[in-house]
Amino acid sequence: MAVKLYGLDSREYEHPLDRKTLTALTNLRGFDKIVNAFLNWEYVKWELVEMKGGNFHVTEKSCPELYNKVKESAHTLNMTDFPHIYTKWGYFVNAYTMGYKENVCLVLYSGAVDLLNDGELGFIIGHELGHIKSNHNLYYTMAAKIAQFIVNIPLAGDLAQPLVIALKHWSRMSELTADRAGLLACQDKDAVLDTLIKMTGIPRKYHNKVDKQFILEQAREFEELLSSSEQILKHISILNDDHPWTVMRAAELIKWIDEGEYDRLIEAHKGKECLTCRHSIPAKATRCPYCSGTSFK
Repeated sequence: MAVKLYGLDSREYEHPLDRKTLTALTNLRGFDKIVNAFLNWEYVKWELVEMKGGNFHVTEKSCPELYNKVKESAHTLNMTDFPHIYTKWGYFVNAYTMGYKENVCLVLYSGAVDLLNDGELGFIIGHELGHIKSNHNLYYTMAAKIAQFIVNIPLAGDLAQPLVIALKHWSRMSELTADRAGLLACQDKDAVLDTLIKMTGIPRKYHNKVDKQFILEQAREFEELLSSSEQILKHISILNDDHPWTVMRAAELIKWIDEGEYDRLIEAHKGKECLTCRHSIPAKATRCPYCSGTSFK
């Protein structure tokens, strides 16, 4: 079972490319005005209404098992803000977040719930909670909706296309931070690799037959393969995507683990167990807040 990470701050595991690209994005001239206009855009507000009217709302009463799974992951990541949870039909190993402030929603596709085991689903949920913890969801929603706006109104493309490119570039980098949050939430490296394997499209009949060592090898080969010219080709080929390639995500996460940062954060933020009531409490506590016990391990 994952241990709660007391005092965990998203800046501690934030991917440097996420921070760099978001800083560049928010420094764009007039970006603050675009954000304010976006928050008052009725189309976005209507989509939240549509979400609530057309999908299943997961609550403590309507679907306690799934609700408690999300709540447990939020507890592990030391989160105080808790999103609305919905399920949506679609056989993807995926999920997403949308909305802002009190209207933040975490949406799980049916495929993710059906095709993933408990640890793997914990990674997906933790990944999305990572977006919320880092306040990604506003810009993430903007990236998707402004891109739709350009498609529907082609004449707006010349004006808005640079903003869309900047938003999507940041969106891809933000996924690297969210992957780290997903690992910290589930605390199961094997489950994370198994999830990424399933996300690459491996057929369901082979889910339990593929050795995760192969995605480790593929990820490391991918990193070695990229020459400077191939780096340029890589960035051009994913220019319109809001997610990085799955193998690239695996490579970045493996690198972070190999550097020892994951283990360092777990050790720095895990609590201790009260020997009287068996609750996990902050490592610095001298008395258990649940039973007033003073013996720990």
